[in-house]
Order: sequence, then C-alpha cells, then structure tokens
Amino acid sequence: MKISRLSLNKFTIVILMMCFLFIPNLEDVEAEENSDAKIMFQANVDRELHYDQHALLELEIDNKANLGITEIVADLSQLGGPDQFFISPELNCVTISVRSDIEPGVKDIHVKLIDENGDTYTTSTTATVIPREKEEHERDWDEAVIYFMLTDRFYDGDSNNNDPYQIDYRAITDNPRGTYQGGDFKGITENLDYLQRLGINTIWITPIVENIGHNVEYKSDAGSYFAYHGYWAKDFERLNPHLGTLNEFHALIDQAAERGIDIMVDVVLNHSGYGLKGTDEVTEPPVGYPTSDDRNRFIGMLRDRSGAGDVKMELSGLPDFKTEEDWIRRQLVEWQAAWIEKSTTPNGNAIKSYRVDTVKHVDNVTWQHFKNELVRIDSSFKLIGEAWGANYQHDLGYLNSGMMDSLLDFGFKDHARHFVNGSLEEVNKQLIERNQSISNIATLGQFLGSHDEDGFLYRLINNGDSEEVAQGKLKLAATLQITSKGQPVIYYGEEIGQSGAENWPEYDNRYDFDWELTENNHILEHYQRLLEFRSSFSELLSRGDRSMIAGSNDAEWLLVERSYQDNSVYLGFNLAETKQEIKLIVSEKDAMITDHYTGNTYQSIEGSNGENYVLISMPDLFDGGTILLSVDKGEILSSEQSIEPIDSEDEESLNQSAIENRSNVLIIVMCFVLIVGLAGTILLVTKIKRRK
Repeated sequence: MKISRLSLNKFTIVILMMCFLFIPNLEDVEAEENSDAKIMFQANVDRELHYDQHALLELEIDNKANLGITEIVADLSQLGGPDQFFISPELNCVTISVRSDIEPGVKDIHVKLIDENGDTYTTSTTATVIPREKEEHERDWDEAVIYFMLTDRFYDGDSNNNDPYQIDYRAITDNPRGTYQGGDFKGITENLDYLQRLGINTIWITPIVENIGHNVEYKSDAGSYFAYHGYWAKDFERLNPHLGTLNEFHALIDQAAERGIDIMVDVVLNHSGYGLKGTDEVTEPPVGYPTSDDRNRFIGMLRDRSGAGDVKMELSGLPDFKTEEDWIRRQLVEWQAAWIEKSTTPNGNAIKSYRVDTVKHVDNVTWQHFKNELVRIDSSFKLIGEAWGANYQHDLGYLNSGMMDSLLDFGFKDHARHFVNGSLEEVNKQLIERNQSISNIATLGQFLGSHDEDGFLYRLINNGDSEEVAQGKLKLAATLQITSKGQPVIYYGEEIGQSGAENWPEYDNRYDFDWELTENNHILEHYQRLLEFRSSFSELLSRGDRSMIAGSNDAEWLLVERSYQDNSVYLGFNLAETKQEIKLIVSEKDAMITDHYTGNTYQSIEGSNGENYVLISMPDLFDGGTILLSVDKGEILSSEQSIEPIDSEDEESLNQSAIENRSNVLIIVMCFVLIVGLAGTILLVTKIKRRK
C-alpha cells in the first residue's frame, strides 16, 4: 500500500497533536514530585467502605514555605460524589461517602491544593468500595422512617423525675403549657410496641442534655416558660434529669433495637441556654437559674454580644458559641461526640444518628469537623440537619459536602398542601425533579408539621376546610409523604389527628400525646397501611424513579409509577369526595394486581379489542383516597377513567370470570397457533416445490 507525502504529513500532525494532549501539567508534576516544591502533600483514605458507611480522606501537608493555603478540592466523581469537593484547610480531613449505584472496586480520588500565590499542587489516592451485605431485616440510612417527638410531651413513664429542681410546676397557672409535662425515656420505652405497630424504624427525640432550669419569662408577664423542649443546654455532659437516668436511656436503646428501631438524638452546637454568659449573674435569681459554676463552664466560649450574619448572630437572644474558633469547636464536638460512647449499652447498642439543630448558624468548618469525629467512632453514623428553608432546589451547600447526610425538607409540606388542594399534576412534576436531586448520600426528610410550625391539619381547617375534608386531605398528604423518595418524618400525634398552632408561649402544636385517640382511629389505620407498604417496598420507594401514568387536575385523580431495578409499584391518589372507577391497561393477559391499601387482588380481563385491563375503584377522599398497587406478571401501561362506574360486585364477577375462563382461552390460543403453524409449513413446502 502506498502512502502519499501529504497523507504522511497529516498522519504526523495527528500523532503530534495526540502526544500534546497527553503531556502532563508540568506545574502539577513539579509540585507533586519535585523535592524543591514549596508545598508537598499526600492523601490517604483511612478505611474501605460500602454505600451505607463513611471513610475519612486525610491529608498530610509539608508546607516548607509556610504559605497560606486558600483551597483544597477533591474529585469524588468515581464515588458518585461531586468533582469539586471542598476540604477545610483548617482540618485537612473530610468525611467521604459512596452512592448506592456505584459498583464495588478501587476508585481514584484526585486532590488539588492552591496556595496564597495561586500556585497549584496535586496528588492522588484511592478508595476501596466493598459490597453492601445487608441482613434480612437490615436497612440503610435512606430507608429511615422517622418519628419525631417532643420527649416531654409523649408519655410520663416515671413521675419521680417530674420536678428535679423543686419548682412545683403544678402550681403554675399563668401558662401551664410552658412547663414540663413529664414525658421521659421510660415513657417512650413503655410505648415502643405502639411505635412498632405504627411502622416507623427511627425515633427522633429532642435533646437529652441538661438544660437551664428556670422560668425564662420570670421578669415579664407573658406567662411562665421553661426549657421543656431541650434546646437550651446548661451542661452538655449530663443527662437532663427530667428525662431519666443513663440506665433508663440504655433500656430505651436496647428495647428499641429489639424491635428494629434506631434512636436519633437532637443536638445543638450553636448556642447554650439563657443566663450562661459571664455577665448574666443576677442578685435575686429565680429557682433553677444558672450558677457561677454553670457560667464558668463556658468561659471564653460565648460572644459578648450578637454579631452580624447567620453564624455570629444571637438567635432569639440565646448565648452564641464562637464556633469559628478552633478550640471552641473542638470542645463542643468533643462533648457531643462523647454521647455515642455514653449511649452504648452493655449489649453493644447505641444511638445511630443525630438531628442537628440550627445548621445555618454554625460555620461549615465546625460541621466538617463534627462529622469527621463522629465517623472516627462509628463509620455508619449519620446526620440530618435543620437548615431553615432548605429544599430540593436549595440545599445551602450542606449536602455532598462532608457535613450533612440529609436535610429536613422545608418545601415538602407546601408541595403536599398544594397537592391536596388540587394541583396534582404540578406537584407531581416537582416531585419528579426532587427525585433526581436525591441520593442515599444526599437525601431529604419530608415532613408535614413540626414543633416550630403550624400543624398541617390545623392549617387546612384554619383556611376554611371542614374537619372531615381536612382529615381526608391529611390522609392524602400522608400518602404523598410516605410514598415519596426521601425520609418520611412523622410528627408525633399527626398520625392520630392531633394538630395545633405555633402560638407562643402556649404552643398548641406542642400538645401532650392523646393516647385515648389511638383506639379505633381511621387516620391511624391509614398511616399504618401506608407504613406497612413503605416497609414492604423499602428500597424501591427510597431510591426509585417517579413518573406519571394517568390522571389530571380536572379528573381529580392521579396514577404514579415508582420504579427501581426493573421493579415497580403504582400509587393512586383520589381527591374527589366520591369513589373513582379507573381502568388499568396492563401488558399481560394473566397479570394480577394487588392493592396493598385494601388487600384486594384483581385478575386482568381481556377486552373485545384485545386489550388486557383491570377495573379498580379508588376510595373517596374521606376514606383515604389511596390505592397502592403492585403487579405480578406484567406492568400497568396506562389508565383511564371508566365511562360507566362499576360497583364492587360487578367488578369481582368480571375478574372471577376472567380467572375461570383462562384455561379455555389458553386452549383456543394454542389451537390457533397450531393451525397457523401448519398452514405456514404447507405454504413453505408448496413454494419450494414450485422452485424445483
């Protein structure tokens, strides 16, 4: 073969261009390999990990010229993380995670460091991802179904700890709702069976550390108000005596673990309780007011006055920790991290996660350090943060950052409210987008109500709905919440229809749990059915895609598919105050559909046009407005509203008839296939003979 000079020149140019593309960055090589480089550094991952664990990416830096380091960035794309993952130059260490869809194996991590002169230095390391071997009843972090309670308001299990500071709360008449109500660890333990039957797998309890003991409104006429909620710490190393002893805390953890339930504890690093600044000493203190010893515990740790911005402001006038100072952040983290060991029982069980308060009001370096120190103790320990206003469109930089594993989703309750008020299609589109933003290492906890906002049911009624309609909408909102990707967070009492206003200082949304309402409660039964379904399809609902099958705002119903790894379930939502009969077109003539909400099963019917379909009646809004479907042998292709509603007896008769006639249909089909095959054979033989 001849090659022209022109072709050879072109070939040479191409080769030279390819060589040029693969020439390494000389500056990076010098920084990494030249012993005269101003900064030398190397990276290391401290352990292998699977997708429900963490590891630490640690840097060793030899900064010969003592230059300022302005930025350190790691590329975690091979772990399913961002390619621009920032590491604090104050810590030189960060927690890394791996997404659940990443295959096991050795993954490359490239790290870049930039000094104050803009010079760049690089290094690399690897992380070993191992398979996740789950036990039969084991679950992952993104499968958490969380029950949030104000511990003091749930159940009084031991009246002996109701008044440890001898204040006599029962004598307070100016605002009895602002006092302790008696709930404690023992009260939760005594009601774990209720929570297990409900179907949750994680209990989020309010802060457990000792709080200030006095009435913070003692100088005003607003009414008495105490730290019953737990967010005004006095001593981070001691348990709140109102809640019980360490042995009782251990009993709660052990007995919850026996039922497959984890304990999540609320923590605060942003502030202490009132009265703990060095200047807060008073001449005639009320009963329970912090002492000089209490104030001395925080000497040098609190700001003298409120600063500017989220991090340095005094939130609600609470003494603000100077967390941006290294020794202060390390002390706070040491106090909080110690509770993992303190909570560890003789049986080896311990708290599994923290709900982190006021995330926006603490600097990011502290959150990276906090996460690092927790992971040193427990590689599977998780954090869900309260960053006010966070949602799927705006995580405020706390996810995929070595800080939080999850955030509370402050937008979801609005999605749910718009959904039950008629915007079915619009909200479903938003939830499809939300799905795409969530992964196991950066998820969201969707809630309808909390201790800091009006209750969902209260708001519906306050906006004009009758109690009956509002309860129906609450049920449908719960269906949306519990079947959505993310971590459902159920506020205590919501499941039995309790609700209230966020009206300081009474706070009707911080009610005592009404145990009498747990009997024959149709809202509770709705939640139990939903949570049983969530448990049955846990991974699918926690990770699966979302798509719309049929329905519309005008029709007042919607059918949605959730799919994951070739498996699907289908969710039906009915906003109408009457039943809706819908026709489901299925892919196979022997498809069998189960409605997990009612427990009914349906056999497909062959229509006159050859379509295979199932007729299902969707309950009206008052009866939950919900169907929860799975399909055996096939899938749902589409759906439409039945032209003529069919009652349950006719529907059952049609489906039964389809089952009884299946054998006859199969015989007919087989005969037809044989005839067609024989005819084809005869035709083929005839053609062959003609050719010959």
